[in-house]
Amino acid sequence: MLSIMGCGGPKSYRSNIQAAYAYDRILAIREAGERRDPLAVPLLVDRLEDEDPAVRFYAILALERITGDRLGYRYEDSAIEQREAIDRWRQYARSATRNPVNSSGASTSMADQTPPAGPTGKPVDDR
Repeated sequence: MLSIMGCGGPKSYRSNIQAAYAYDRILAIREAGERRDPLAVPLLVDRLEDEDPAVRFYAILALERITGDRLGYRYEDSAIEQREAIDRWRQYARSATRNPVNSSGASTSMADQTPPAGPTGKPVDDR
């Protein structure tokens, strides 16, 4: 209850992402999405297989808000149809763990900070 009122820290809502009751999981998932918390991504990926379709729905919305992508996941699909997308999310979560992000959500990887090369081979920075 404290994390709902803003008195709890990040650990409070992150632990509730795996709470026993769907309502509590949904509240925690929504908070992770609102905070755009990259550290919650692995927990949210786990919720893509939740037995409650509303939890799956909010999990993919939070993941999309944090990462900007759905990786082909649709909460209303059957478990069989979701398998490939969940595998893509698990792979994403593993790679995100190896390439941490800073507090603004930007990657701290040098590869992500280098502008792409243009046709002449020189970096192009269109930011």
